[in-house]
Amino acid sequence: MTISKTKRSQKEFPVDYTKKGFSEIKEDLKGYIERNYPDTYKDFNKTSFGSMMLDLVSYVADQLHYYIDHNANEANPVFAKEADNIIEGLHALGAKPSLSNTSSGFASLYIPVPADPMGIAVDKRYNMVSHAGTVFRSQGGNTFTQDQDVVVNTATSQIIGHKAKPDGSLEWFLLKATVPVTSGEIREYTVEIGDPRNFLEIEIPDSEITKILKVTDSNDNQYHQVDNLSTDVIMVPVVDNNNESNTLKTRMKRKPVPRRFTEKRTLNKTSIIFGNGSDSDLNITTMLDPAKALLKTQGRGEEIISNPKQGYNNVLPSGGLGVAPANTTITIQYKANSSTNSNAAVGTINQVIDPIISFSNEQLLDAVNVDYIRENVQIYNEEPLNGFVSIRNTEELKHRYLGNYSTQGRAVTLDDYVNSVYSMPASFGAIKRAAMVRDTNDLTRNLNLYVIAEGADGKLEKPSMLLKQNAKTWLNTMKMVSDSVDIFDAQILNIGLDLKFQIHRNSNPQTVISTVRRRVFEELMSIPPDIGESFSISEVERIMNEIPEIVHIPKVGGVVVRNYVGRGKYSDYSYDIPNNMSQNESSIFIPENTIWEIKFIDDIRGTVITR
Repeated sequence: MTISKTKRSQKEFPVDYTKKGFSEIKEDLKGYIERNYPDTYKDFNKTSFGSMMLDLVSYVADQLHYYIDHNANEANPVFAKEADNIIEGLHALGAKPSLSNTSSGFASLYIPVPADPMGIAVDKRYNMVSHAGTVFRSQGGNTFTQDQDVVVNTATSQIIGHKAKPDGSLEWFLLKATVPVTSGEIREYTVEIGDPRNFLEIEIPDSEITKILKVTDSNDNQYHQVDNLSTDVIMVPVVDNNNESNTLKTRMKRKPVPRRFTEKRTLNKTSIIFGNGSDSDLNITTMLDPAKALLKTQGRGEEIISNPKQGYNNVLPSGGLGVAPANTTITIQYKANSSTNSNAAVGTINQVIDPIISFSNEQLLDAVNVDYIRENVQIYNEEPLNGFVSIRNTEELKHRYLGNYSTQGRAVTLDDYVNSVYSMPASFGAIKRAAMVRDTNDLTRNLNLYVIAEGADGKLEKPSMLLKQNAKTWLNTMKMVSDSVDIFDAQILNIGLDLKFQIHRNSNPQTVISTVRRRVFEELMSIPPDIGESFSISEVERIMNEIPEIVHIPKVGGVVVRNYVGRGKYSDYSYDIPNNMSQNESSIFIPENTIWEIKFIDDIRGTVITR
């Protein structure tokens, strides 16, 4: 059967719904009235009542079109402008953006230890352990905690000093131990839960959360964090006492997790979401078996049986996506930064707040010596602690997380590796910029990852060793088995600009110079460049030309780029800028392991020239 098109009468005109602007809509309405009501209304004078009504209707239509376009754009994270909408869109694409990351690094712990009775060596009875959870503080008031237990003795620590008695024998030694520390302090939030609710969501009123540590109820039942609620088995480390290796002390074991939750983050909120099961599902017949697959697979040679009851809400044997708490008290233990920027410069972590130190046989030791040790523990960071990255605008948010969807939880291409680094969990810290390069000079075509971090002052800084180790650990869970990845610090090229321009006669030179410096600095550094990205001189000229007071920029000498090196403020990296200029002098080539930065606004100098 065929359906023919209806022949439209010559007097009928279809309405054009593509007109969006106020003027277009008004003209279209006016034409519609003239065609359909030629004898009813003819007065289209600007001062007439009919013209006013056309203006009002056109105004309303213009506003409606704006909101339609706005909503359509905000539904796509690529075009969205609102931060909350971008984050929601990124969640839908599988990304987990975090605006509060952990700063991490190594610090030196200085501990006094008594000498032995002979006064010639360290008394081994005072071998001790500095435990995870020891709290430190920086000069800026940021709180840091020790992450792992560290054994302190002459084999694991360095003797850097001693105190002698009047007779020349030694009384005390000073040991130096290296401990891993991360930013943040441990906090707790409790909430009363009433009647059962499907997919219960609990919002934690803290905007600086970096990691959920533990979730328990009033019956000491623990709820485990999973990527999604359909995950019913996780891998947990178990101490292996039979392992003879000096480095590997744990092994991984599969563990069913009927009580579980997922984490949801927005701009300033963190929530945890539970499933829709109940405690009655936890019995012998329905307890999950880690050896069984979550979904039944059907294939060749098997009888395919349709099960109408099996859907996304009851894929588990219990019929729920995990047990939801009910009629209990939930305690959430988490780690949170104590300030908006948790990075620490060299030497700023110098306060021990709560040392947690244990001895093998403390009851047999001199209590005075034990108290003296605990009261005189000192901390000092010889390298910066970084990992916190400030996200000042939505474009930076897109730059870091939009590529996560194409990665799909694995790293195959070079871009996948970079996107994987940016999606590193907040508890691992964050890399400011990353670039992956294949080493063509290596026989195995090794992959070199160049990374840079952000310092306590918000400027580019080389990442700490612990941050690079975390990145390596994270990439090992996603990389191809055959890929070999090495991580290196990117070189920081600090540059400055000498700008010359002509201005209108009535303009104030100092005001224009101040405006030019501010505009150029903000537009170039609001979104830092990628590693290996060229510096565009033509972009600087474009910014200057948009300033109304500027009338002319010389083609030669209008924008001069200089390299600032050392002097206690800049990196020690020197670069030959003139010999790496493009032929038309519109850009500067930057090596693939280097990132440029205008560190201070004072590095931009402006000069007004006469005609």
